[in-house]
Amino acid sequence: MALKTALYTTIYPGEEPYIKPWYDSVKTQTCRDFEIVIGLDEFTPEQVFDCVGFSFKAHFIPADKGASPAQVREKAFRFINKNYDRVVFTDSDDILHPERIERASQLLDSCDMTACSLRIIDTDGTDLKRIFPLEEQPNLFEIMPKANIFGLSNTAYKTSLLKKVMPFPAECVMLDWFMATRAWLYGAEIKTDTSALMDYRQHPANTARVLPPFTQNQLLRACELLKLHYELVEKHVLPEFPQIKPTYRKQISRLETFINSMNQTKRLEQYLSALNKLEENYIWWSWIAHPALEEIWKN
Repeated sequence: MALKTALYTTIYPGEEPYIKPWYDSVKTQTCRDFEIVIGLDEFTPEQVFDCVGFSFKAHFIPADKGASPAQVREKAFRFINKNYDRVVFTDSDDILHPERIERASQLLDSCDMTACSLRIIDTDGTDLKRIFPLEEQPNLFEIMPKANIFGLSNTAYKTSLLKKVMPFPAECVMLDWFMATRAWLYGAEIKTDTSALMDYRQHPANTARVLPPFTQNQLLRACELLKLHYELVEKHVLPEFPQIKPTYRKQISRLETFINSMNQTKRLEQYLSALNKLEENYIWWSWIAHPALEEIWKN
């Protein structure tokens, strides 16, 4: 029996300008053997069709009333787990390159989870000539406790693995990182594609920014999200993996030091000024407590 593949995204208010470009890119895929699954958060199929300009075939999974973003996705993922063997994740404000699904499917033939690099675009789709980089064999022990390279924009999972990383804490915001952390610690076979197979849109509503200039509000909000991430990982993941606890305790202590430093206005301004002058291709959250700027936030 042929393996069944789902292409998943979540749609919610504020995504309206980006839905048609996303769908147009879906229709350019070199692989046609997949079905579209869309989680709807305070959105309707009719609104999706209005944005695209016509109706199309998809499985729409409406959120339960009052559901958190993590719960919206968990409900949709349960549908995917029951009906598909693998899933390619995308964000509805991003754009797939034509080979995205084909390349992800090829890699999943020999692993449990895969991710690709991303080309960064601005709000109107202009190529910013920057890449969100993935190495061919990233050192996940070095990366995962500190930052994230596995988003719901650039990953694909076998559903056998997706089932293992569920359920999710309702309050989880960095769901992609939480999922990937569990997958990594469970020993999943993970492969990366260094090719940029997605356009990753940077706009004011982004939860996870990777391009400067970073603002004070963005930095302080990022600190809150990181603190929550570590709290959830400590509570829901680390009890199964006591051997990794010291590594995470080190990162938590590091974040606490950074947050205390950023509570001082002068330090915050100094840090942002220096951060915004660095020339670096950031991965998600790597710009918080930057090691090159320890002289500012550790003293």
